[in-house]
Amino acid sequence: MRRPLCAFCAGMMGLSFLWTFLPQTEHFMPFAAFFVAFLLLLCIPRRSRKLAICLLLGALAGLCAVYTTSARLERARANYAGRTVLLTAEVERADSTYFSDTVDATLWVEGVNGRRAGFRIACAELPACAAGQRVQGWFTLQQPDIEERTAQYADGIALQAEPLAEKPQLTVLGESGSFRARTHRLQQKLSESLRRAMHRDTGGVLAAMTVGDRSGLSAQLRSAYRGAGLSHVLVVSGMHVSILCGDVLGRLLSSRKKRLRGYTGRRVRALFSAVLALLLVGVTGFTPSVLRAAGAVWLSALGVWVYGPPDALTSLGVAGVLMTAGNSYAVCDIGFELSFAAVVGTLAGGAVVRRSQEAWEKQRAKKKRPRLRFWKRKALGLAGSLWETVCISACASMATFPVLVLRGMSTSLYALVSGAAVLWLVEPILLTGLGAALLGLVPALAPAQRVCSCCAEFLAEVLDHWALWVSGWPGAQIWFDTAY
Repeated sequence: MRRPLCAFCAGMMGLSFLWTFLPQTEHFMPFAAFFVAFLLLLCIPRRSRKLAICLLLGALAGLCAVYTTSARLERARANYAGRTVLLTAEVERADSTYFSDTVDATLWVEGVNGRRAGFRIACAELPACAAGQRVQGWFTLQQPDIEERTAQYADGIALQAEPLAEKPQLTVLGESGSFRARTHRLQQKLSESLRRAMHRDTGGVLAAMTVGDRSGLSAQLRSAYRGAGLSHVLVVSGMHVSILCGDVLGRLLSSRKKRLRGYTGRRVRALFSAVLALLLVGVTGFTPSVLRAAGAVWLSALGVWVYGPPDALTSLGVAGVLMTAGNSYAVCDIGFELSFAAVVGTLAGGAVVRRSQEAWEKQRAKKKRPRLRFWKRKALGLAGSLWETVCISACASMATFPVLVLRGMSTSLYALVSGAAVLWLVEPILLTGLGAALLGLVPALAPAQRVCSCCAEFLAEVLDHWALWVSGWPGAQIWFDTAY
């Protein structure tokens, strides 16, 4: 059942990517014809016939998703493009600009001229407002620019908006009560609690790693982490979700082993993991990396409740289908592509490590060597951990390399070195930073908060110094030209 389901997911996302990334007919048709012909050829051998049929069914589902998304976008363009309307909307995101009295915002439209609506718009130079607020004002709606159309559609943005200068200024109606707005306010509280009495740069790194608030990151540190091959550390992703939903919950529930034995304990733990993953999605702003990781956690939790064995590739594929079913352009989001490619590379690296360990154990069993001494076991364990880090980092880098080239982004020559040297710091930084943020919400726990804060700040400074040092090495960043 796993392989056909993975094939179905691959067919759906593959055709969705071809259609949305190559929307012009003269580019799409040859690729689509080659894709379908390849699937039909797979139907000839009996062994691959079932998988090829699942791929074709997935491609058909991808066509349905593309058609649904295109119809919804076309409906929004036909109804509102080129019109001046009174909008009531919730501010989902507000980024600062060069002017203190304006922001670049993403709005979720709740009403148009007093009628209910439901679509997302992007607005440049909007009068100052904050994420989580409900606003009302007059706007002129237009289609997105051709150069930015695919990227905006990937974010679910249907139209661009410009506020009218001759109409009254934007009216703030108050705080929104939606789940996104509530979790955003929680994110801001946790970020402020964490960064209190910290150096600006260190606090910005910790806030980005723990709660996904990247507003405090300086341009110098962003560039340094990118040059050191550690930019993924600053984005809350599957690594962070697995640490919180796996290690933390395992330790919290370990004291209840006697009361939660057998399958009941696994179900309770799966339920806690699903709830925590949902909270992380809201707090970190519904980014593709967190959505993908949370989707995998939810599917694993569902498998525990229905007595289904876990499977990483199946969870990854189904999470991708769920993310792209409502918006087929989501496959063109750079975060979506890098997140999925990195997970596939990580799984491949884990398979390499597992097979190499099995081969070593078989070879050792054949030679019938005596039991190793304590210091040899520790040395072999350390070497195994280093080998696992190098394998996973190498495979993840190779998997994301085509995406970086396709997008004209950069990669670091020293990603493997950084991964082996400092990635072990991520878990203690994340746990101490999260502890400092949570304890800071309760004034009575100020002494404990200071201890966690000092530990997190020290570890984050070590990571910052490493990133700044490595980024200064010759040829730290390699840029790719999409013309190739």
